[in-house]
Amino acid sequence: MIGLRKRDRSLSNDGKSGSSAYSGKRLKVEDTRGNEAEHRSLKTQEIRTAEDTEILPGEEGLSEFERRRLKNLRDNAKFFEEMGIFKAKDAFRELSEKPKVKPTERGLKRGAVKPEPLPRRAPSLRLQNKDPAGEELPERPTIFVEPTEEHPRKASGPLTMCETLKNAEENTETSHNNFLSSLKTLGEGKEKKSVKVESSLENFLKACKRMKLHEDRVAKVVKDRIFSVAVHPSETRVFVCAGDKWGKIGLWDVESKEGDDGVFLYEPHSRPVNCMFFDPSNASRLYSCSYDGTIRRCDFNKAVFDELYATPEEDSNRCSGFDFLDASNLVVSHSDGDVGLVDIRTKGLAAEHMYQCHRKSVKTINVHPVKKHYFLTGSTDGNACIWDIRQMKDKKPVSVDTLPHGRNLSSAFFSPQTGKFIVTCCVDDRLRIFEGSTPGEYKQRCSTRHNNHTGRWLTPFRFMWHPSREDVIVTGSMDRPRRIELFDTSGHLIHTFTDGDYLGSVCSINAFHPTRNILVGANSSGRLHVFM
Repeated sequence: MIGLRKRDRSLSNDGKSGSSAYSGKRLKVEDTRGNEAEHRSLKTQEIRTAEDTEILPGEEGLSEFERRRLKNLRDNAKFFEEMGIFKAKDAFRELSEKPKVKPTERGLKRGAVKPEPLPRRAPSLRLQNKDPAGEELPERPTIFVEPTEEHPRKASGPLTMCETLKNAEENTETSHNNFLSSLKTLGEGKEKKSVKVESSLENFLKACKRMKLHEDRVAKVVKDRIFSVAVHPSETRVFVCAGDKWGKIGLWDVESKEGDDGVFLYEPHSRPVNCMFFDPSNASRLYSCSYDGTIRRCDFNKAVFDELYATPEEDSNRCSGFDFLDASNLVVSHSDGDVGLVDIRTKGLAAEHMYQCHRKSVKTINVHPVKKHYFLTGSTDGNACIWDIRQMKDKKPVSVDTLPHGRNLSSAFFSPQTGKFIVTCCVDDRLRIFEGSTPGEYKQRCSTRHNNHTGRWLTPFRFMWHPSREDVIVTGSMDRPRRIELFDTSGHLIHTFTDGDYLGSVCSINAFHPTRNILVGANSSGRLHVFM
């Protein structure tokens, strides 16, 4: 038994030694594999280090880490370039970034912005009608005060240009005196040869293509939305006028530096100046009509705004337009549908006769250029009507011709030379042209689609004739890029005035110079754009 135990013990020891030998071999193999992996890792690291430590020009003083970072940036940029990422980015940027037209700073300067009011504290006990203990006190007697109008009508009678001046410059007095002196000579002399309007339409359109807009021909002439524009017929100077929403009239001598870049602002009215014309018989007089119910005449020689006509002040009836029957008589349209005949030679301010021509507001009124006893009205009741003054004996006369539209009209005008054509602007998005020789014979010649929905914040479009042509109509446009459009008597678009740098808004009101290739466009921020 003892021998067997010794043998088992020896076998057991031999087993342990065998296991140890096997384990040693396994560790040796694992160590060998580990050494090989470590060797490969070191070799790869040496290769990478050799690549990364390649020093390019300009990288001599950089650390290995910084050089590796720059190399990664170069590799990434090369990869993106091969994928075309940069080209796609540039193409997308060109499509997404639209050039923005910066408003010109010429003309009237922007006023200082008033700071926002601080939050109010709780009212005191006195204001709450309480005693020091917080108890309610007896009610005080109520005193009724008549509300005051925010924009009351100006005082009746003449207003001097000096007292209505609204320029904010400190040294305005001297420059204004110089400006008034220059107005007295406006239109006198022949300083340079005038450029006459081309006779044929083809030559006229070629001249239009040469008309350009520059920075010094864009200026803020009034402070608010423009409702009317007038171009002086001078052959030697470029002189334009604009009437705005709150009764102000801006006079701009385009090539002058007096005042605010040639601009002087006056306030002879208190409501929108909806219509302005220079006197056909005396170009030193500017007539203006306002929603405040008055018509005034600015006499440049006397430097005064004379009052020629006024509706009763307690009446809400507004003057919406006027035109000249002759040198002494006007036809005046009103917001209640009335048309008045005004003789400016009389001392009173009332109309000589008043007629109920429409049941709604008359937007424009226009006298026939040849047969002066006819005049045309465009109304929000959807009708353009022709009237004969000789037959207007009753307060509710009958028109001699009616051109129904079905929707509101914003303008209706005879062609300026013969009156053969009539152009109307309607809110149904149509430009219509009628043709006829005498009232009662006018028939629709064409109807063209035109977006006339200017919205709440823009002045409605008016389709205006070139004052010396029978074949050109000018209007604003809602299309982009912003433009001013010309149409012929067939309703075809024949030319557009555009400028990517200085025309970036809708010009609702536009007017041509009668004899020179000059076009003035007015927007709703008070700016005028002069193409010439």
